[in-house]
Amino acid sequence: MSYKVSRQLRSVAPMALITAAEAMLVSTMCQPAFTQTQYEWVPGSRQARVVPSGQSSQSGQGRQAPQQRYLQQTQPQQYQQQQYQRQQYQQYQRQYQQVPNHSSTASQGSPAATTQSQQSQQKGKSYHFVDSVMVDGLQRQFQVHVPASYDRSKPMPVVLIFHGLHMNSTMMMGMTGFNPVADHNNFIAVYGEGVNNRWSDGRTSSGVDDIAYVSSLLDKLAKEVNIDRRRVYACGISNGGFFAQVLACNLPDKIAAAGVVASTMMDRTQGMMQGSKAVPIVFFLGTEDPLLPWADGRTKDIGKLGETLGLGALGSIDNGLARYGGLMTVPETIGFWTGHNNCNGSPQVTQVADRDPRDGTTVKKETYGSYSNQVVLYTIEGGGHTWPGCPNLSAISGLTGKICQDVDASELLWDFFKSRSR
Repeated sequence: MSYKVSRQLRSVAPMALITAAEAMLVSTMCQPAFTQTQYEWVPGSRQARVVPSGQSSQSGQGRQAPQQRYLQQTQPQQYQQQQYQRQQYQQYQRQYQQVPNHSSTASQGSPAATTQSQQSQQKGKSYHFVDSVMVDGLQRQFQVHVPASYDRSKPMPVVLIFHGLHMNSTMMMGMTGFNPVADHNNFIAVYGEGVNNRWSDGRTSSGVDDIAYVSSLLDKLAKEVNIDRRRVYACGISNGGFFAQVLACNLPDKIAAAGVVASTMMDRTQGMMQGSKAVPIVFFLGTEDPLLPWADGRTKDIGKLGETLGLGALGSIDNGLARYGGLMTVPETIGFWTGHNNCNGSPQVTQVADRDPRDGTTVKKETYGSYSNQVVLYTIEGGGHTWPGCPNLSAISGLTGKICQDVDASELLWDFFKSRSR
C-alpha cells in the first residue's frame, strides 16, 4: 500500500463507517418506502403510536407538528441497493424541505417570536421557536423548546443536543424525546443544526467553526430567554457525541457536563483540552455497536451496514485501519476522561434492572469519581448504534443493532446533568 493511499484511508475509513450507519438510521426512520406505516410521538411520553393511513392525529392541543412524526419501513425485500437508497434519501430531503414548520413563525428572533413567547408564557404552555446566528458568513439555525414552567424572572438550565451525521435537529428531536423530558424536569432543550448535517468532531478540520457557532448560539439564546449560564450541558449521538466532547474540551467554562451516546473520541480531541478543570461526563455505549472499538479481542463485522452500502471490504471497525484514522477505543476514551478528571481507584459497578427482557439487552453502570469529577459509563450489553429508549422498531434495529428499552438515555442524561454547575 502506497503512503498516499494509506493517508487517504486513514482519514476516510472511520468516518465512512460512521456515515454509513447514521445514513441508514435516517433513511430507515424517515424516508418514504414501498409500504410504510406512519407513527407519531405521543405527547408527553417517549412512546409512539400508529396513525391510520390518510388520517392525522388530533389532540387537545391541535394537530401535531411534522417533527413529531416519523416513518417505519416495512419493505417486502430485505434490503435495497445502495443507489436506490441514496435516491430515496434525497427524495425525502426534498419533501422535508417542503413541509411547513409549525414553529417557523417564531424564527430569527422576529417580533412574531416575541409575541408567541409572551402569549405562551402567559398561558402557561410550553413553546417552540427557531432562531439563527451568523458565524463566518453563514446563517446557522437552531431549535429551542421552552417548558411551560419557564419563568422569565428565573434563569433556567439549558441542554444542547447534537444530531448524528446526515441527521438534523428535527430528527434528533424525535429520536431522543427530549421535549417531554424538558417539560417534566424544567429545562430548555436546544437542538443544534450542523452545516451539511455534520459536526467538526475532532477528526479533521471541516472549515466550519462549530465551537464559535455554539458560543454565538448561547449569546443569542440569552437574549430571548433567561438562561442559567452556570448550568449549560452538551450531549449528542455518534458524530454529535464526538462533538459534545470537543465542546467539553474547548469550552470547559461554559459546559458544565457532557453526555455521549454511541461514540468514543478522536485522539486529536485530547489536545484541545483547555486547562485542568474537570468536566463530568456520561457515556451510553453498546457492546454490539459495529462502529465502536471495544479493544476486547473481538472483531465485529460491520455486517448489514457494510453489505448495504458497499463497505464490506473495510471489514471491521476493530481493525488497525480505524486506529490509523485517529479513532480511540472505548477503554482509551474512558481512560482519558478519568485521567483528566482525576478519578482515582476502581469504578463502582452496578447492574441495572432488566426492565424489558424482550429487547435483548442488559445494562451495566460503572461510576468513576464523584460529583464534580464524575465519569459514568452505561455499557449496553448487546446494544447497537442506537439511542437507548428510542422506540424499538425492527426497521431500525435490523440495521443498527438492538435498541435498549431498559433505560432512557434522555432521562438519565438529565439526571446526570441536573445537579452539576459551573
